[in-house]
Amino acid sequence: MAAAQSFSGKIEKEKGKLVLKDRSGTKYQLDDQDKAKQFKGKDVTINGSVDTASNTIHVQDISEAAKPQQ
Repeated sequence: MAAAQSFSGKIEKEKGKLVLKDRSGTKYQLDDQDKAKQFKGKDVTINGSVDTASNTIHVQDISEAAKPQQ
């Protein structure tokens, strides 16, 4: 299993599943749809490990991204 990493992006619905779309446009499948559903449409940070073969993040935790100070 890969080491845990931090991923940032927006939770979006695609083909009936929630995915993480990062700033570069890369989309990652999420193995824990229940944790992700409360963040749909929001910018988040996800901690977890990625399975590069399936481009799936094995979610450890999700938190809403901090809003930039203005």
